[in-house]
Amino acid sequence: MNWVWLARAHKRLRDRTPGDWTIADLRRRMTDLRKRAPAILTALVVGIPAGYACHSLNLPLPWMIGPMVAVAALNLLGVPMDSPPYARQMGQVLLGSAISLHFTPPVVSALAANWLPIVLATLATFVIGALGAVILSRVSGVETRSTFFASIPGGAMAMANLAHRYGAQTAPVAVAHSLRVSILVLVIPFALTYGGIPLETGDYRPTAPLNVGVLVPWLLAGFVLGETSERLHLHNGYLLMPIFFGAAFTVSEVQLSAVPQWMTQFAQLMFGLVLGVRYERAFFARHKLFIPFALLNSFFVLAASVAVAAALAWAFRLPVATMIISTSPGGMAEMAITAQALQIGVPAVIAFHLARVVVVNMGTQHIYAGATRWLQRHSRP
Repeated sequence: MNWVWLARAHKRLRDRTPGDWTIADLRRRMTDLRKRAPAILTALVVGIPAGYACHSLNLPLPWMIGPMVAVAALNLLGVPMDSPPYARQMGQVLLGSAISLHFTPPVVSALAANWLPIVLATLATFVIGALGAVILSRVSGVETRSTFFASIPGGAMAMANLAHRYGAQTAPVAVAHSLRVSILVLVIPFALTYGGIPLETGDYRPTAPLNVGVLVPWLLAGFVLGETSERLHLHNGYLLMPIFFGAAFTVSEVQLSAVPQWMTQFAQLMFGLVLGVRYERAFFARHKLFIPFALLNSFFVLAASVAVAAALAWAFRLPVATMIISTSPGGMAEMAITAQALQIGVPAVIAFHLARVVVVNMGTQHIYAGATRWLQRHSRP
């Protein structure tokens, strides 16, 4: 056992947010929640009917797209909006638990056989991101350092943190990632549903019966594991740990419980609210000149990713729809819930995005540092 790693992990867990364990911090959180309550209630009052309206119209991902658009629109008009506490975490635990039921032994074996397209798709992420960064920098006038982190699809918070560490501007990074994820959430489901692309459903759909006695402790365990992992700085821990935890039982052929549909719809609602409240009027007003270029960059990255998906689907005889979602440069949670809602190759989508998340979040800073050193060395007279 690596005792040094354990000691460091314990120190991170202890030191990350020291006030979390104090009565004073609890009081501060309660005061903050009371201040946020009107904006949270407004978002729910707006978001829930919007989700129901989209559901009645049989639109794809209705409970995420409807609330996201409605909350973002009113937020930009100046109506204060906020998401409930732990909205992202609740949605990720529910989604991760539902996804884990797909990882049966035959499915895992099939995924292992596709290691080469997974590697190629991950490498393509950096190539597309680098090209997008160069284009965005030249047309917008923003420094390449900032556009690099704005173009790499590694998650808004993770890339913003890296941008800050290397002295780049964090605002363009946050704007670009928010716009790209929102565009993907809007475009991909509609394109796959109404674009005439064959929707090859997954080879396996969970058939476990609902067992509340199993479901409740299972979800609680996923939440505890997610909280612990994120305190240890594991990105997307609330999504990944429930997937790993549930998949360990599923691949061992231990039957868990079905996750009711209303819970996955609730997860969509939470994601929609979280995405919608990012569109703050003051924030976008400050960076309105950058937004058109960020939109163009998002469509370029999306088009390039679709081209990679088509090439991989042709070369390895994989379903086109599955590959489009698998290579889309969006957040892992948003793409996972898209696959789950459309029942398109859920395990494959998770495998592709998991590889991308690990490599991007662990390798982006090293690639950036190496590229910077290379450019400095070759730019000397």
